[in-house]
Amino acid sequence: MENKKYLYGAAVQGIQGFIFETNKLKEIVGASEMIEHICTNLFYEVVKTNKDDKKIILGAAGNIKYIFEDEQKCRDFVRIFPKSVMEYAPGINISQAVVKFEGEDYSDKIQDLENLLKAQRNKVPLSNEIGFMALERARRTGGVAKEFSKDEAIDEAASQKLKSANNIKLFEKMAGFEPKASELSFDIEEMTKSGKNSWIAIIHADGNGLGQIIQNHGKEMTQKGIFPQFSKAIDDATKAAVKKAFEEVVLSDSEKKAKAENPKYRYPIRPIVIGGDDLTVIIRADLAFEFTKVFLSQFELESEELFKNLDLSEYKQGLTACAGIAYIKESYPLHYGLHLAEQLCSDAKKRVKAVNKEGKMIDPKYNQMPKSALAIYKVQESFVEDLKILKERTLTTDTGLSYYACPYLLDEADNLSKKLNIIKEETDKNDKSKAVGKLRQIVSETYKDKSTAIFMMKRMAEVNSDFYKKMKLENELSAFENNTQSQLIDLITLHSFNYGNRTN
Repeated sequence: MENKKYLYGAAVQGIQGFIFETNKLKEIVGASEMIEHICTNLFYEVVKTNKDDKKIILGAAGNIKYIFEDEQKCRDFVRIFPKSVMEYAPGINISQAVVKFEGEDYSDKIQDLENLLKAQRNKVPLSNEIGFMALERARRTGGVAKEFSKDEAIDEAASQKLKSANNIKLFEKMAGFEPKASELSFDIEEMTKSGKNSWIAIIHADGNGLGQIIQNHGKEMTQKGIFPQFSKAIDDATKAAVKKAFEEVVLSDSEKKAKAENPKYRYPIRPIVIGGDDLTVIIRADLAFEFTKVFLSQFELESEELFKNLDLSEYKQGLTACAGIAYIKESYPLHYGLHLAEQLCSDAKKRVKAVNKEGKMIDPKYNQMPKSALAIYKVQESFVEDLKILKERTLTTDTGLSYYACPYLLDEADNLSKKLNIIKEETDKNDKSKAVGKLRQIVSETYKDKSTAIFMMKRMAEVNSDFYKKMKLENELSAFENNTQSQLIDLITLHSFNYGNRTN
């Protein structure tokens, strides 16, 4: 009889609530570092192992999977680990589950483990922050006050977040080097100071088809003993892709700004989650679109390259991913922005699920991956509602014309970037805002009188024919006439982040 083994799983509950409990960037960064520490160093310390342990299947983004070969050791760990987590990160709760199996194949146990973890999340955990009613409370969180910072009472969780904000593990994971403290943004205002205005973006990206791969090849991977390598390949692809995006977009910006404009420049980006196939970052608005494009494109290349090293009989194409970009003002509640970014990412996934690399419907008999895609939205309301409601209320005219042209596949996003360059060239040589000003007037008119907007667009074709042809505005005119989708608001929005001032 084969030796029994134990597939252990842990998931941090309420990660978003814990990270975005506050709107202070320093506390958000600290909370993100704490989640990273729980899944890595704290786990290694309690289980008495290190990152090279072959029994580690997953350890990132609030999720842990590990194989115990000794029942008593597994029991002891299950008993001790939650206490260690809650002492280190007050306010965090963790779900745990264990599934027993024999031999080397645990592929059919992974879903059982996930089901048990879901069931555990429904159990209400006991709080370790209970205090008497007469005790001072932190105004922002409602927790029991532990200390005072600048005459503000803060609870134990906020105190620990502020201490952890000095850790730079996530930033190092993204950048590939250790930055100086003076180069990092600890407030949103520091992030936007190097830009033209006060807009930021929250990017949330997630891989496509991971569940399909595990379902189709999980048994094969566990039998060959390469499931840990598979998980590591995905994590490595995410880290390599975000590093490439940082180098091409953020470092390029920093070299230009630090040398020419602002010697006290701080990197206008802070990573919140980097792990598995998940990515969440806060970044200056004008950099977000290009950063996301580079990340998605590089994620495809990196995962394909890493998958070649896995001994899989059929599947070696690598992964694709989708992303959502929520543009918000620096004073806007960040948790609303994250929620919207996740909705946008889900909306992008809906489009690509039925599209393969040839643009045809996926044949379920084959392992064809959908393309990567991204969706964007600029928040100009005081409260973020469901994305469907936002699209209907803010991006749809009375005649049915839609300005929600998303989600964009990567080649479509590249075409959008080319049009943005044309607008910039036209703007720079024609009194700053003449070209985009005409487009703004036309968009505004579509909400009032479509026939006037159509006339104005046709007039532009005569007066500024070169710009009209370069921008392929005949497509926008067709959208007006047939009440389909127009890209004009997306073009105006993305262009605007390169101009303006702190008040707009």
